[in-house]
Amino acid sequence: MYRILILIFLLLACGCNKQSESLKYNEPILAEIVDGYSRDLIIHNDTLFVVNKDEGLLIYKIDIDTIITIDTTSTIDTTSMDSIFTTSLILNTIYSNPNTYKNWNLSGVLYSNKMDMVFLLDEFYETYSSKLADILIGLPNYQNIKSKTDNQHSSKFTINNSNDNLDIFILIRNKSGYSTSGITSIYQSKWSKEIEEFVESLVIDSLYYNLMDVHYLNQKLIISNTNDSFPEFQIYNISETVNPFYDTLTIVNTIETPAIPNALYSTGDTLFVGMGDHGGVQVYNLSNADNIELISWFATGFSVKEIYWEPSFRRVLLSCSFQGVVVIELDENMQEVDSWILNTSYAYAARNYMGHIIVATRNGLEIINLNNSQ
Repeated sequence: MYRILILIFLLLACGCNKQSESLKYNEPILAEIVDGYSRDLIIHNDTLFVVNKDEGLLIYKIDIDTIITIDTTSTIDTTSMDSIFTTSLILNTIYSNPNTYKNWNLSGVLYSNKMDMVFLLDEFYETYSSKLADILIGLPNYQNIKSKTDNQHSSKFTINNSNDNLDIFILIRNKSGYSTSGITSIYQSKWSKEIEEFVESLVIDSLYYNLMDVHYLNQKLIISNTNDSFPEFQIYNISETVNPFYDTLTIVNTIETPAIPNALYSTGDTLFVGMGDHGGVQVYNLSNADNIELISWFATGFSVKEIYWEPSFRRVLLSCSFQGVVVIELDENMQEVDSWILNTSYAYAARNYMGHIIVATRNGLEIINLNNSQ
C-alpha cells in the first residue's frame, strides 16, 4: 500500500508540473580583436561602445549577416523546398586607439544622443567627456567633468538625458587618511549652454562609503546600499533651484532589501534592483513615491552585478560575474515567464541586439545568437 501511494504521488507531480525547456543557443563567439577585460558596453542604434581594460574605448558598427540554407525534400519540386534563415553578428571596428588610453582604467561608458557626446568613467583618475565626432576622426578632446583628489575614487555614474540640460551624476568615494573608513559623495555635472562646458557641484555628502550604484529615473535619483547596518536603497527627488549649475536633492523614501543592492536599472517608473548574496532581483513600481510597491522577485540564487531591461525585447539580462548571464522572460505584469542561463566568462555587462546577446567579459566580448534557436 505504501509503494502504491508513492507511485500515485509521483504520477501526480510529474503530470501537473510542466518541465521547463532549457534555452538552446550557439556557443559563445569570442571576438578575438578585443583582448583583456571588457568592463562595460552600451548600444545606440547600430553603434556599439565598449570600454576595455587594455584597449581603452572601442567603437563598432554592428552588421547582421544572414545565411540562407535550403532544406530539400524527397521531391525535386522547388515549391517544396524550405529555406532556413540564420543570422550572425559582425562587429566592424570604426574606432580604436589604445595609445590614447595608456594608464587609464576605464570601467564605465555613457552616450548622449542629444549632445552626440561620449562619457568615460576612469576609476582612479577622472570622468571624461568628448564629442563622438571628434573621437571618430581620431582627435578626441576629452574634458574632465569631475576633478578628483588622490583620495577620491570614481565608482559609478548615471545620465539624465531627458531634459534640455544634460546632467551626469557621479558617485565618488572619499578615503580618509586618518581612519580605516571613508565617506561617499554624489556630484552633479551640469552642462551649461552659456559657457558650453560642464559645471560640477556637490549635491549629496557624507554617505555610507560602500555605496554600490546610482541611477537617474524621472526626476529621481536612486542610490543603492546606503546603510552599513542593513541593506537598503534610497530615493531622492530632484528639483531645480535658482542656481543654474546644480539642483536640490531631497530624500523621499528608503527601502530595505533582503540582500545588498548591487545594481540598479529602470525604464519609466519601473525599477530593477539586483542584489548580492544570491538575492536575485526585486522589481518596484515607483509611480507613487509615497507608496513604493514591490511587484516581482526573481533569479534568487544569483548574485547580480549589472542589469539591462528592454521592454520591447521582454527579457531582462542579468550579468552575474562568475555565474554568467541569466536571461529572464517577463510578462506585461513583470512576472517571470521563463528563465535561462548563458554560460559565459566572468560577465560585467550584457546587451541585446536583434536577438543577439553581446556580453562584456574578462575574456573580451562574447556574442550569443538566440535567433538561431528561438
